[in-house]
Amino acid sequence: MLAALLLVGAGSASAATVTVCPSGCAFSQIAPAIAAASSGDTIQVAAGTYDGGFTIDKSLQLVGAGAGLTFISRGGPVVMVGVLNASSEPTVSIASVTITGGLNTSSPFPFVARGGGIDVPHAANFAPGATLTISDSVISGNRTAPSAATDSGIPCPRDITITCINGDLPFAAARGGGIATSGALTLSNTIVRDNVCASSVTSDAEGCGIFSLPGSNISLSNSTVTGNVASAVAPNGRFADGGGIFALGTVAIDSSVVTDNSASLGASMPSDVPDGTLAIGGGIHVGDTVPAAKITNTTVSGNSISATNTVGDANAFSGGLHTDVNFTLSKDVITNNTVSVAALAHSGGNAAGDSGAGEWGGTVTNTRVSSNSVSASSVAGDADADAGATIFAGTMTNSVVSDNHVQASSRHGTAIDRGGGLVAGDVITLRNTTVSGNTANASGRAGFGRGGGIFDVDLSPNGPSGGLLTLINSRVTSNVLSGSSAITLQGGGIYATNPVSLTNTVIANNIPDQCFGC
Repeated sequence: MLAALLLVGAGSASAATVTVCPSGCAFSQIAPAIAAASSGDTIQVAAGTYDGGFTIDKSLQLVGAGAGLTFISRGGPVVMVGVLNASSEPTVSIASVTITGGLNTSSPFPFVARGGGIDVPHAANFAPGATLTISDSVISGNRTAPSAATDSGIPCPRDITITCINGDLPFAAARGGGIATSGALTLSNTIVRDNVCASSVTSDAEGCGIFSLPGSNISLSNSTVTGNVASAVAPNGRFADGGGIFALGTVAIDSSVVTDNSASLGASMPSDVPDGTLAIGGGIHVGDTVPAAKITNTTVSGNSISATNTVGDANAFSGGLHTDVNFTLSKDVITNNTVSVAALAHSGGNAAGDSGAGEWGGTVTNTRVSSNSVSASSVAGDADADAGATIFAGTMTNSVVSDNHVQASSRHGTAIDRGGGLVAGDVITLRNTTVSGNTANASGRAGFGRGGGIFDVDLSPNGPSGGLLTLINSRVTSNVLSGSSAITLQGGGIYATNPVSLTNTVIANNIPDQCFGC
């Protein structure tokens, strides 16, 4: 009996609560409390503002008095979870705090700043990092801003006007203004807002709310990602990617909101720059290294992607959600996202923008895609605006694609609109789905508008010989193509380059015609 009591006592002693408060507690700051704690302990933090800039290298619970009461501020990052290249990484939970005011300018290198608020580095041999759960918290007002650029290994073209490094384009990356993770990240009832990725030398701004690396796993439930800004500007700016979230690992988002995030590129690069310039994924970008991705019961709204170029071509895609892998969307609302792209050079430069809601492949069910837009303009070159809603491949069921818009304008070149609503980039089936009220307008000295509702073109390298687009129990109605006098308009409802399969489907009240090529 005595031995049993001793074992119980030992077990109770092994998980202690360490208190932190402005006065009267064992510790007045969090860092020394972590140093004194043992793995498995809880760090209980009272209301107040505490210094950041510390590392949690043990499996601990850090619990505040509430996101509006307990603030952890400053540091670069504010909180590091785990240790870079460690042989093993901790399991950590953070609850009921606000993490704010972080500025990361040189982690892990001067030319890569990652994780202004929270950084979870990778373990040894690039294995996944720590497991982190954040609940009932706010991650806000943090920033990543690389302090220097390095040699990218990409040769500068002869007509470049910026300062190259060893004859190559400069590279400097700002990533994860709010959170950067190489491990398993779970957010519950948490807000990630108003974080920034930008500096004067940044060439690549990526994932400003949340940035996750290959091998990671991010899961969001009942959480909000809002108002985060990824920005790359001249002279070095070439890429802006994932204003809210840029994920290179597994993604699952449920019952959440991704809203009012932005990624913007202000380039001054000639058109012959290797790999070009690009802004992509104003709200979310899911990369091609992701093994699985799913979004359910979630609103993606008010996000924006924009690109300008004062010298050469400008390109911007996917205002809301961009996926490079097959995806599952269910019971979502994707609305009021925008793409804006402008080539400003008077000597040339084309502008191309597409997918106001985003580019997707996979399965979409019970989802509303509405009031998204794409605008492309060029001073002296061509302007191309496609897919007011989405470039899509896969199956869409019990969904609505409505009131989306594309606008292309060129003063001296060709203006092209394709797909006021949808562009079918590969095999696509719409079942019990409505495509209505979408519009496309083109203005230029020459050009065309095709597919006010749907533009069907086989973009796959070895695509099918026919039947690319199938509509079952669906409606394509009240879509409109318009343009200046030099613009050719075809397919107010549908423009098709392959046979279209129609079953119990209505195509009506489209302008100027119902279906070209059906």
